Amino acid sequence: MNRFFTKKTLVETLYSKNFSSDSYLSELEKNYQTLNDEYRNEFYFKSILFNKLVLGKYSLNTSAAFSEIVIDNSKADFILINHHDGFVYEIKTDLDNLDRLIYQLNDYYKVFSTVYVVTTERNYYPVYKQLKELCPYVGIMVLTKRKHLSVRKKAIIDSRSLNHESLFKLLRKKEYETILLKKFGTLPVAKPVYYYRASLLQFRQIDVMEAQNLVFEQLNDRVETTEMGMLEKLPESIRWLVYSGKFSKQQLYEIFEKLN
Repeated sequence: MNRFFTKKTLVETLYSKNFSSDSYLSELEKNYQTLNDEYRNEFYFKSILFNKLVLGKYSLNTSAAFSEIVIDNSKADFILINHHDGFVYEIKTDLDNLDRLIYQLNDYYKVFSTVYVVTTERNYYPVYKQLKELCPYVGIMVLTKRKHLSVRKKAIIDSRSLNHESLFKLLRKKEYETILLKKFGTLPVAKPVYYYRASLLQFRQIDVMEAQNLVFEQLNDRVETTEMGMLEKLPESIRWLVYSGKFSKQQLYEIFEKLN
């Protein structure tokens, strides 16, 4: 089941000689229903978050979503950027343990001010118990049996741990140069081997809250939304896979054509 919902399988299936749109879509919905009923894994949670938040609450034109983003010693499961606002969602399915949860959340607060744990009914109380004492600002969402994201505890904004270096590490060279030129009108003069460090030192001169906003701006602009506008015409079950698959423009048009 895990293999079915991968970019590799999607590409192999779509470009096979005997591809049938009707057959594939039927199998897709059958497997997605199996995930819902029997095996709500991390992919399923991300798919729900993407459909409910990016395509539902917000918009592809104003928001961007990312997965498995490294923040210090942790990987954020699902990140949503909407204009200058950023949210991180740590997923804890029934298949996960909570051993590293507090360490992960503390890492996320170095970049994000709004943090949620998304979990199951069964895991709700163990998660709540951990967070109550050690991370009281973290919100909790439960993915219900009816596929609703139920906010059981609303997150409280907490920016006390924001860290310039953690923010800077999220950026590509072109992105941090865009920020530095916007703020200072110039880039650091340094030998190539020292250029990254010199850029970080300049970045540190920006107020950390403003730095966070500027980083979120760059992340928001990273995703091309023109071609993604056709996502809503695809079945809900495959939207996150296509969005996060880093397909070329040509591949995206071919996917939309084959599945419509």
